[in-house]
Amino acid sequence: MGTLGCINDMLQRDKENRELRKLSKERLKETRNRLMKIGSSTKLPDTSIEEMKEIRKKTIEKEKADANHLSKIKLLLAIFVLFVLLSVWLFYSLIR
Repeated sequence: MGTLGCINDMLQRDKENRELRKLSKERLKETRNRLMKIGSSTKLPDTSIEEMKEIRKKTIEKEKADANHLSKIKLLLAIFVLFVLLSVWLFYSLIR
């Protein structure tokens, strides 16, 4: 009798999964149709090649400036940590 219950359970799960696959396909179709509708109504920007080059140039300059700023912050942080460690070392050296 145990195997009959297992088989019935397996058949029931198979039926539920089949229904879930149907629902998933319907949702996928709805999403695809919605995205296709959105995609057809969007317009591409009207930028010239010169404008694109200028945008790219400004982006590269900004990235370099950000990297430079970050390296300065790291350097200042390293100097501060070194100063604190040196101060602690001197303090303990004077106590002994």
